[in-house]
Amino acid sequence: MPKIPQSTISEVLSKADIESVVGKYVSFTKRTGQNLFGLCPFHAENTPSFSVTPARGTFKCYGCQKYGNSITFIMEAEKLSFPEAVKFLGDQYGVTVEWTDNSNDSSSEMREHKKRVMKILTEAAGFYYKAFNSDAGKEARQYAAGRQLSHETLIKFGIGFAPDGFDNLYKYLRNKGYTDDELKDSGLFTVSKRGNLIDLFRGRLIVPIFDFFGKIVAFGGRNLGSELPKYVNSPDSLVYKKKDHLYALNFAKQARSKQLIIVEGYMDAIAMHQAGVNNAVAALGTAFTESQLKLASKCAEEIVFFFDSDNAGKAAAVRAAKMMLAYLRKMSGIKIRIRIAQVPNGKDPDEYIKTNGVEAFKAVVRSAKDVNDYLFTRAYDDNCDPETGLDQTKFQEDIVTYGSWLYDPIKREKMAASAATYLGARSETIVLAMEHAENETINTERNLDIRNQERENLEQLKRRQESTNSNSKDDHVTSKELELLVRAVRLGPMLADAGRIDRTDVIRKNDFKGTNIRSVVEYFLSNFDPVNGVSEALLVNKLSELTFNGMKAEMVYLQMSESIPYGPSDDAMIDMYKKLLYEVRSGLCSEALLKISGQINSASDEKEKAALISKSDKLEKYMLYLQQQSAKL
Repeated sequence: MPKIPQSTISEVLSKADIESVVGKYVSFTKRTGQNLFGLCPFHAENTPSFSVTPARGTFKCYGCQKYGNSITFIMEAEKLSFPEAVKFLGDQYGVTVEWTDNSNDSSSEMREHKKRVMKILTEAAGFYYKAFNSDAGKEARQYAAGRQLSHETLIKFGIGFAPDGFDNLYKYLRNKGYTDDELKDSGLFTVSKRGNLIDLFRGRLIVPIFDFFGKIVAFGGRNLGSELPKYVNSPDSLVYKKKDHLYALNFAKQARSKQLIIVEGYMDAIAMHQAGVNNAVAALGTAFTESQLKLASKCAEEIVFFFDSDNAGKAAAVRAAKMMLAYLRKMSGIKIRIRIAQVPNGKDPDEYIKTNGVEAFKAVVRSAKDVNDYLFTRAYDDNCDPETGLDQTKFQEDIVTYGSWLYDPIKREKMAASAATYLGARSETIVLAMEHAENETINTERNLDIRNQERENLEQLKRRQESTNSNSKDDHVTSKELELLVRAVRLGPMLADAGRIDRTDVIRKNDFKGTNIRSVVEYFLSNFDPVNGVSEALLVNKLSELTFNGMKAEMVYLQMSESIPYGPSDDAMIDMYKKLLYEVRSGLCSEALLKISGQINSASDEKEKAALISKSDKLEKYMLYLQQQSAKL
């Protein structure tokens, strides 16, 4: 995989302090000693168990056991790889992140393969664009004219046309030198019963789909008549996951608006941009996703959703509201306002703008309801029959359910107060019912998290047993060795103070047995700064590459660190470190003496035996010295 220079990682970690990084996702509710606490963003909980230690640059959740530093937090929160997370933080904190490629052949080939697939998509866009402006594209141009799309809009969005026929694009790209394997991974073809590649888009208006940076990653195809399906879209592919993209966001972000309007179809988004509503994007699929919400929250402080007014649209709105509120409850540091709008008379945004003008549409946007008000309206309208009136039982069920989703206590109380009038109940009672429903949901999610954690623990135990059975000593580490490393790290610059700690009392890799723990100690010593010691966050990165006793080394290290209390003073911390060091070294001496004793008994050569006895005498004297030093503490 790409290798980022250690100096770059150090700079990112020094600038991207853990408190500010995590604080964008989590609201800290209390401080205890050196630790900040808040609700964990990675699992359901009512009581804060997520801890951040700014002095060490690390986080840990005592509930789900996730742990790490700023980089590993971003990897988990944003679902990024290590290099992507470093780049993500580098962009935010002003660090230029570059990396060298020391990948193995297979991964290098995969990256080259992805580049080729991206080129295929660009070539396809050019093919479709030329076809749109050819004689064959006359019907597509007429359709675009009927949608009142201007020449400028067609160029801006790269609108094209896929001619009728099963292999027009296939032949074009094959003539360009692309292989069938590359074409399969582009998402532009299906496979016939005979195994041949067939053009996915045929006789359709083509809309290129761009990623956040403006690169083409997929396409959408709209029919030109009444045949079904109306839309055909690229499937998920090697370079495209529809849940991670918002159509036209590459254009909308340029508007630098604090508001983002999200519609259901890309044709709506195109029409809105043409009308001057430049902050419009479209979801790419039937359901709005958590990844899309994350993406939107990076570009705006307020999101206004437009859903169809039919039953499917209403159901989609409620599903989206539930997902977004659950996400914002966990990521409590993200502050974004969510509103839901509806075009009058069941029209879509495109049709409404053309009929009533852009100013009328902007008025509809301004009248959008906050998500809590929208959910209240849904609960009432869905359960109120014009003839029989309000079904109080179903209304109550929906109100309690929707209210349990609200993480803002004020909005919850407001909903309960509005519902009390219709239910003939005290608002306090309704709030209690909402809280009970919320707790039931959280408990269900927590039990699921616990089961997942138990599964992970069993897998770790299995890996540990496999490691033991294979007699591999690479990742073996004792509790005393681990505690010694933790205490050495805690001393920081005191470890370099020769007036307090003799040079012979500084840990060295030969104080440890396992290959992995030795490599960590070697890394610690080579990166030690006499003024600042070693950043524990940086050390966690090194640990993340290794295992201890069949488990993730960073987890083992952090668990040991959490279990060891700090000393009452610097002198006490130094004494505890030295005492443990002497104990570990005495143990090594004992093992060495036992081994030498056996060698002496089996030695036949007198010179060899004399050398072994001399070595044994030196070890015994050194052990006596260690015991004397320990007794002075």
